Amino acid sequence: MPERSLRVGELCEYPLRPFDRLDCAAAAHARRELRVRRRFPQPHRLPVHEDVEHILFTEAQIGAGIDRVAREVTAAYRGTGFTVVSVLKGSCVFASDLIRRIPIPLELAFVSASSYGSGVESGALEVNFFPAESEIRGRDLLLVDDILDTGRTLARLVDEMNRRGARSVRTCVFLDKPARRATSFVADFRVFEVEDLFVVGYGLDFAGHYRNLPYVGALKRECYERPRSSAGR
Repeated sequence: MPERSLRVGELCEYPLRPFDRLDCAAAAHARRELRVRRRFPQPHRLPVHEDVEHILFTEAQIGAGIDRVAREVTAAYRGTGFTVVSVLKGSCVFASDLIRRIPIPLELAFVSASSYGSGVESGALEVNFFPAESEIRGRDLLLVDDILDTGRTLARLVDEMNRRGARSVRTCVFLDKPARRATSFVADFRVFEVEDLFVVGYGLDFAGHYRNLPYVGALKRECYERPRSSAGR
C-alpha cells in the first residue's frame, strides 16, 4: 500500500519513537532559529536601545558562551554536591541561565553585595546579606557574579565564605574586565573578556536600568556621565 502523508490534525496521534521526538524538537528549534535569522540576519541590524553605542555580545553569542562554561562547571563538580551562590542583583539573569544548563545536582543560594553606589567608579563594598550558615559551612560553593571588575567584591566574598566555614569556594563570572583589576584576583570560570567599557544588558545595569536588555552593549558616554538619582550594580 502506498504511503500517504499525514494531515496536521493527525500529527498528535502519530506514535513517535524517542528519536522521532528528538528529531521533531530539533527541527522545531531549527525553524525558530531560521525565523530569527531571517528577521535579523546581521548583528548590527538587531534592535538596539537608544542609549547603547553598540552591541558587544548578541543573544546567540551569550547562549554559546554559557553552554561552554556550563560544561566546564559540570566537569568540575560532577560527583560532588555543590551550591551556586548568585551575587545579587547583577548575576540573577546569568545564574538562572547557567544552572539550567548544568545537568548535575546543585543547590541555589544568594548573597547581596554592592560597590558602585551612584557613579561609575568602584566604591566601598556593602554586603547586605549572606546565605544561612547551613548553606555555607562544609559546602562546596560556586560564587556567580555578573562582572569581575576591580576584583574587590569577589575577593572579599570569597574570604568571607571561607571564614564562615565553606569547604571550597570557586568563582564564575559572566564578564571579565582585566583592564580594571585592582587586585590579583582571577575567576575560576568566565564567559567573556570585555574591554574597559561601561557595559549594560543581560543583568548588568546603570542606575538600575538596562538589566532587561537581551544582549550586552556599550553604554553611550553621555548616558553615564549625566546625573542619575540612584544606581546599584
